[in-house]
Amino acid sequence: MNASTLPELSPLQRRKRSAILDGAKTVFLRGGFGLATMDDVASAAGVGKQTVYRHFKSKEALFVDLVISMCAQVGGFLASAQGEQSDDSPEVELRKLGWVLAQSLIAPDYLRLYRAIVAEAERLPVLGQVFYENGAKVVRAVAAKILRKRFDESTAALRAATFVQLVLGDAYLELSIGYTVPDIEARFGVQIDEAVAAALR
Repeated sequence: MNASTLPELSPLQRRKRSAILDGAKTVFLRGGFGLATMDDVASAAGVGKQTVYRHFKSKEALFVDLVISMCAQVGGFLASAQGEQSDDSPEVELRKLGWVLAQSLIAPDYLRLYRAIVAEAERLPVLGQVFYENGAKVVRAVAAKILRKRFDESTAALRAATFVQLVLGDAYLELSIGYTVPDIEARFGVQIDEAVAAALR
């Protein structure tokens, strides 16, 4: 069960569900999915293990909902950035989007989430699907919307995918594998410049 199919919850149930997701975030991102237990999650959330199971039928289901929840937070950051735009040029909007995306995804918790997803993706293929549908696909859609101001729909979609890849580039790969990236802001600045130029060429 994910957030889009939840039955109506009481305020207390919503608070407990939120606490469980917060606890799961702490536990899963600290030691990875494999080492985490529902007892650990219950302890971190301050609830009983049966309460965790009333909301989430398994550890896998809880992890999937955590991925959806954290992707939604990034989506919220992107929506806020888009909400502030008026008649900015595509170049200005893409540059803003690039910085919001980079700053969101290189936050320590989001790097840990990505590593956890990659580690479990072969065993739990649904993770990749959920991450793509609620993460990468959403970001590309935002970029494509901006690019449709200048290009037809299919061209905008293609260039949006390229834009996202170039924004993240080698710097994100290096951070994802735990490599220290010196002068990270400058590295992403160069990547974002290249991404904007390529998308609008």
